[in-house]
Amino acid sequence: MKLRNLLLIIAFFLTSFFNPLNAQLFKGEVFGGVGFAQVDGDDCYGYKRIKGQVGAGVLLNVVNDWLDVGLEIVYNPKGAYKRDSISYSSYYAGSYDLKLNYMEIPVMVYFIDKHRYSLGIGASYGRLIGFSEKVNGVETDTRIGDGKLRWKDGHSGEDLSSIRTIEDLDKPEFYDSEGHLLIENSNSYRKHDFSFCADARIRIWRGLHAQLRYQYSFVPIRTRLLYQDAGGTVPSKVRLQYNNQFSLRLTYIFGEDLTKLNKVIGKEEKQQRR
Repeated sequence: MKLRNLLLIIAFFLTSFFNPLNAQLFKGEVFGGVGFAQVDGDDCYGYKRIKGQVGAGVLLNVVNDWLDVGLEIVYNPKGAYKRDSISYSSYYAGSYDLKLNYMEIPVMVYFIDKHRYSLGIGASYGRLIGFSEKVNGVETDTRIGDGKLRWKDGHSGEDLSSIRTIEDLDKPEFYDSEGHLLIENSNSYRKHDFSFCADARIRIWRGLHAQLRYQYSFVPIRTRLLYQDAGGTVPSKVRLQYNNQFSLRLTYIFGEDLTKLNKVIGKEEKQQRR
């Protein structure tokens, strides 16, 4: 019920935004597939977080049948996974398992060729609705928040969001009299994710399409300190982390035959006016 109501709101928005033309037509879509994700900046490499995704959306044919604008709702898990050991310098850090579950709203523009092929480009807003992070099988104290570095308890100072490299930590106010760093690692992931989207789609049977989509975060989801020692006292890197994902999915589009019919009717009306 909630999904249907949201789709009706989306349809109303699209209707209000574009002036109604004879060639315009709404189409619905449902899809499901598999996402292959990693988090750039955690030193765990490979698209090894593999999870299913599902969603639905509406498409509006804006210019004849070669340009569609679409709005979607997607449940899209992301994250990172590393079963092997991870070594920073000379110590063993073990396995890593990060799950980030998002509800996303992508806005896409599709360029269509004869309703068989299409290329899409757009942007997506994602809301982090749940996550877990384990190191060596042990749950960390990470939570949903702003994803920024933080001052240690009992200390405060300037906003730390400008720290992007290890050189940015080279300030005397960041250390105590004994040379210990007064800044701690971030203990949260940003609740909001904004990402770039690009995809390619091919019709394989009637309204059924095979689709490949790529997404990458515009802004960091977390800032991490990586350390030289197992105790986490000597920082070696400052890493900005970004979601990075490929998705393979099957999409069924309702109303494509009506769009083709709409184009034929438009041509006939033009010929009659002549």
